[in-house]
Amino acid sequence: MVIMIISILGAGAFGSAIGKILTDNQHEVKYYDPFLYPDISLEQATYQAAAIIIAIPSAELPNFIANYPANLKKLPTILATKGLSDPSLFSDFEQFSAISGPGFAQEIIEGKPATFTASAPFAMGILQNEQITIELQEDLPGILYCGALKNIYAIGAGYHSDSENDSAMFIQHAHSEMERYLADHGANPSTAELACGIGDLILTCTNETSRNFTCGVRLREGKKLPEIIEELKTIEGVTALQNIDHHGYMLLEEIYNLVAQVD
Repeated sequence: MVIMIISILGAGAFGSAIGKILTDNQHEVKYYDPFLYPDISLEQATYQAAAIIIAIPSAELPNFIANYPANLKKLPTILATKGLSDPSLFSDFEQFSAISGPGFAQEIIEGKPATFTASAPFAMGILQNEQITIELQEDLPGILYCGALKNIYAIGAGYHSDSENDSAMFIQHAHSEMERYLADHGANPSTAELACGIGDLILTCTNETSRNFTCGVRLREGKKLPEIIEELKTIEGVTALQNIDHHGYMLLEEIYNLVAQVD
């Protein structure tokens, strides 16, 4: 294994979990996060970096990439942010890929095993070890769609979680709709069968530590979206709903209307 300096942009929960994996693999990690590390500039955090991993919340990505230095776009870059459905934001990056899959940050930090789907072999080379399994699927749009869709569906799963039968049926229908969405939008529907698809869908739609799932529970309880956002802060599924085509998809339209009614 070649030891590298790798910059992680975004030192939140998932960014820190990826940093743990990279450190376990003997790589040197540098973080850029103006909130947690206000004294470290982007230039300092990426100095001599051989690769970059982006773990910035999806809602902040468009503004961040709009001012992204051109020289950094030449480096191998892995998007670890879930919730972004449009890869065109990174169309001028020379070596761009993505990873996605089930695994809560704290459990990864604690050393529990996890599997991720990656769109390029580079991710396997730097992240795979005894704890982390990387499966390759050269379907960048499909991986990104799955990461956005599972967050949206988790809101619906939380809303329907008062009944185990309804919850199980909802997840089954969500997976079928995810496959159709990928096929309709030029991605590979089989990507929905991988860790980034069904694996992450089941985890996010059944776990109360998921903020998207909790958002759905709060909506069922009659709370308004602004107060839910104040409680949970970041809800990636709400952001994804603003950027993804929901027309003609029964569950996506249901969740969109559910959120819109209480916004």
